[in-house]
Order: sequence, then structure tokens, then C-alpha cells
Amino acid sequence: MKPVALILALSILSLLALNAWMMSPTRLQWQLQLVTLEFGHWLALLSLVLIYPAVQTSRWIAPLFLLLACVFLIPAFQASRIAKVQGLSFSWLRLWLPLHARSFEVKHERRTYWQEGDESLDIVIYRPQGTHKALPCLLIAHTGGWDSGDPGEFVGANTELASHGYVLCSYGYRLAPKHPWPAQADDTRRASAWVRDHAAEFGIDTSRIVLMGRSAGAQIAAAAAFSMPELGARACISIYGTPNMYLAREWALPDDLLKSLTLVRQYMGGDPHEVPEAYRTASATEYLDHHSLPTLLIHGTLDSLVGIGHSRRFTQLRADREAHQFLELPWGTHGTDYFPSTPGGQLSMSAILRFMKRFVHGGS
Repeated sequence: MKPVALILALSILSLLALNAWMMSPTRLQWQLQLVTLEFGHWLALLSLVLIYPAVQTSRWIAPLFLLLACVFLIPAFQASRIAKVQGLSFSWLRLWLPLHARSFEVKHERRTYWQEGDESLDIVIYRPQGTHKALPCLLIAHTGGWDSGDPGEFVGANTELASHGYVLCSYGYRLAPKHPWPAQADDTRRASAWVRDHAAEFGIDTSRIVLMGRSAGAQIAAAAAFSMPELGARACISIYGTPNMYLAREWALPDDLLKSLTLVRQYMGGDPHEVPEAYRTASATEYLDHHSLPTLLIHGTLDSLVGIGHSRRFTQLRADREAHQFLELPWGTHGTDYFPSTPGGQLSMSAILRFMKRFVHGGS
């Protein structure tokens, strides 16, 4: 391999490594960061392969490729360490062979659960096949920054989770700015009622329904779980969410990656002094003294879209620590759980399964 090609490869890999460990100011940088961190083991392999031609043509480059390989493997080593300390499942083999052993085959279908005039909302159901008993259900609010997104997202992660013996119902909700909060709370109530009405059809145990969400959906799920005990949620799973909308507004910036100041204002319908009731009901943290239920938080330290501070603050407020679990992934960024076989995907899946086994199984 010619020296110029090696230098080009070294430059590209170095830029990817540098971008991976920086807070990402643009959407493209965030996407590259996510892929680099979660699939760094493949980039490490490429770096190791390039050591041989580097030694043959330009020996001073070879140690740099070795250094890059070590950097790219950091997420996998960190995942392995966390798994050992916390008793979670992590497989080095699965990093390279992404297939997993499924307990059940999964069928998924899309239905409309609410319609009024020219507006409608869909729900995507992931149902394990071959089981003849009622199963726990995860009612999931999708991502999208409150102004976009679709319930058909995260197909890989949702399918794998369902394959362990859970019915997953990923529901859509009305979007801001046309529909500010609490429209999303009303839609969660509708989705919950629809799931209960169709429980027999989909094999759902209505005494074991867990509200779950990622990103924007995590805020909706947590707010609904804590502020609406009438929904009967058994537990709550919040993945890189904002459980305190007062903080979301306080920490919002006009020029960050999400344009979060505009995003929060249009979603909430204004600032806290303008719509105080909206901020109160949208913040799960406002209800911790009145309603407690098991909660799992998953968040990446490097998340540049929703800062890790949101989950850390929520954890500090939880007095019933035995019923609260927090998995912090030091390499993780927004979407760290998207790919089921990667370091973030494996640990997130394992944490959810352990949480469900401990707090959801075993009766009502």
C-alpha cells in the first residue's frame, strides 16, 4: 500500500476517533459519533489490519494505527467492565456476530388506535409467537423531539426485546407545535385504553404494563407513569429522557444541535411563568412524593442532544433507591441502544430484561 493511501486512512480514522469523544455540534457529527462508538470494534479491526502495510512502507505510522485500535475498542472494554460489575450480559462474540438466540419468533403489525377528523394515530405491536399465556406489555412512546418521529422506529431493538417474551406496543402521539403538551398525555391515556381493550387479542397481561420511552418519548412516558396513576403502570423505563421540563427549559439553548430553546417552548406552549401547569404535569419529578414506582434510567455520558445531567438529577431525587436503577454508559451518546448487538445495545437490553424480571414478573 502506498504511503499516501496509508496517510489518508490514518487521517480519516483519526478524525473519526476525535469526533467520537467530543460533544457533537452538528447532526452529521452526532451520527458519525454514534456509529463510531457503537461499531468501534470494526474500526479497531481495520486499524490493526493496516499495521502490516504500515510496517512495510512507513514504520512511523504503525504505532499510530495501534493507538487508534485501542481507542476504538474503549466502548467494548468499558461495556465488558460495567457488565461484570453490575451483573449484566455482554458478549464479545456478539459484537462480531450480531445474531442472537431468540426465545420466540416475533410478529409485528401496525394499527390505528385513534382517529378524529383528518387526524389519526398509529400503534405498532410486536408480539411473540408460540406462547399461550398473557405476557407483560411495554407501552412505548417514540422519539423525535416532540415535533417528529414515528412509532415504527427501533425495529431491531424492539423486535429483540419482544423475542424475550414481551408484547411491545409502540404508539404515536400528536406532535408540537400544533399540539403542545398535554396533548401527548391524552394520547398516552388513549393508547393505554386501546391496549387494555385489545389485551385478549394480543395476549397482554393488563396487570403488568410498563410505560417506556426514548428521548422525547421518555419524558412523555415518565410524566404519564408518575402523574397518572390511574393508568396502572407497573413500572417506568426512561432512556435518555428529560424527566424535569423546568430543567429542560433552563438548560435549553437557541443554537445547539436540537435548537432546544425553540423546541421546548413550542412543545410546552411557552415558558414556565406562562404555562406553569403544563410544566408541572410534564415533569415526572414533581410527583415523586405522591406516586412511586420502579424506574429504570439509561443514559450515555457523551449525549450531546439530551445531557446526562437530566438522569443524574432524577436519580438524586429518588429516595427509594431499591426501586430505582440507573445505567450510565460512559461512551454512550444519543441512540446508544439503537443497535442491539453493540456495546450500548447489549447493556441496555440486558438492563431492561433484568429490570423487567425483578419488578414486573411474579404477579400483580
